Amino acid sequence: MNTSGIRVAVYTADPLTRAGLVGMLSRAAVLEVVPSDGRDADVLVAAEDPVEHGLPVLRRAVAEQGTLPGVLIAGPLPPSGHRSAATAGVRSLMPRAAVRQERLIAEVMAARSAVETSAGRLAAGYDALVEGPGGSSRFHEREIRVLRLIAEGKDTAEIGAAMGVGST
Repeated sequence: MNTSGIRVAVYTADPLTRAGLVGMLSRAAVLEVVPSDGRDADVLVAAEDPVEHGLPVLRRAVAEQGTLPGVLIAGPLPPSGHRSAATAGVRSLMPRAAVRQERLIAEVMAARSAVETSAGRLAAGYDALVEGPGGSSRFHEREIRVLRLIAEGKDTAEIGAAMGVGST
């Protein structure tokens, strides 16, 4: 067990996302992914459903680990979501599309020593990651959700139902 590294607890809404994040984080020698059922983490990584604004995964992480510096992977949030994330100790808010191994590891390491942040800074950091060259994003969160449903083999009726589009 790495006793000199940063201990990271990973919280997600689904096991596939958890496996991906744990795999990415485990490749960094300075990081140690710890079980989420203990209170021995230095940093939290929480991944929310892209359209979930209530932040249930982050709330569960804070309830189990306490308020720790964290990285939140989520969709666009309303101002109240940014405030909730900042209050919960989040130091970095990343869109799912921006999560790459090197970037995630860097954000986790920076979160450990970063000072508390504000809702405005979280929003600005998120917007900077979403915007591509020229200031526009490649895909909107809704488009990404449709692509994920297609990848899961859903047909158009199932995708429409999942997206809240009813047939008339």
